[in-house]
Amino acid sequence: MSEHEPKKLLILYILEILKKHSDVDHTLSQQEIMNLLESEYETKVERKTIRRNLSKLMEAGYPIQYQGSTMDTKEFTRKGKNGNTETILTNWYYIQPFEYGELSLLTDSVLFADGLSKRHRTDLIQKIEELSSKHFHSVLKKIDMNIYGKAINGQVLTTLENIHLAIAAGRQLQFQYFDIGTDFKPNPRTENGKPRICTVSPYQIIAKNGHQYLICNLSQYDDLTHFRIDRIKESKESTEPARPLRSLRGFENGLRLSEYVKAHPNLWSGETSHITFRCKQNMMNDIADSFGTDLHIEQQPDNMILVHVHAGEDDVRMWAVQFADAVEVLTPQSLREQIAEILRNAL
Repeated sequence: MSEHEPKKLLILYILEILKKHSDVDHTLSQQEIMNLLESEYETKVERKTIRRNLSKLMEAGYPIQYQGSTMDTKEFTRKGKNGNTETILTNWYYIQPFEYGELSLLTDSVLFADGLSKRHRTDLIQKIEELSSKHFHSVLKKIDMNIYGKAINGQVLTTLENIHLAIAAGRQLQFQYFDIGTDFKPNPRTENGKPRICTVSPYQIIAKNGHQYLICNLSQYDDLTHFRIDRIKESKESTEPARPLRSLRGFENGLRLSEYVKAHPNLWSGETSHITFRCKQNMMNDIADSFGTDLHIEQQPDNMILVHVHAGEDDVRMWAVQFADAVEVLTPQSLREQIAEILRNAL
């Protein structure tokens, strides 16, 4: 490195110091910036040089503030040599693009995403940490990263990328889908003794019940179905165009994701219908978690309620069985009989 190169890079050094060491709650004086330049970059400069480069960064539009600036109501002043009051520009900081709560949300999303290995979780969380100053500390060192044990499928990130590329290009997606064997290894679903290749038109990725799902259409059917993304392998974008969503039965007006998820709380395929069930009022938390809040509720005696939902019968059947001691499905009669048969078989 030539003796002139550090001076050319000085403004970048100062910018990196502000990004790394400062935020609205952790400011730096010009003297502290000088000390950090010397300790981290072995560069010595005068205070006025620091001030000049800080001004250039602000003029260039970088989100840098200081005490007494237009965005700060507190001014730090002193008496100058001529007796006049002068404002000291100090307490510099970089306005970080993310708040700590936002970064924590991203960190937790990675931490609890299924299908990722410990290495992938650690790498992603470290990248999130780099989006803020050193003062942001995630839970990386305080929690077991092997939250789901050994990852069975090492292609999850590649699968997500391929899905998004196919959706953006409006093309179909092909992949193998597997089940977990007794040896805890992925066993591809087969057809005529060979791994079955699924060809779908992909529309949306959603997270539900702790898993990520691809909402899509299998080319041989006219409705929507779902695949767990952590059980997809060998995905690739097809050259064939995806089927328009509005061409599917029941989706002529498009897909409102929030309504679709409410109607399919367990992400079972199938058509929806009007369903009524009776339960105790203390079930409202579970009802809202599964079906949302846009429901019709009728108050009944003895703290009982009637709930009317528009949902998939397969979803409600499994949901009602889960709460069999607290929920009674009233209509439709066919669904009520299916649940009764399940409970008889279980008994």
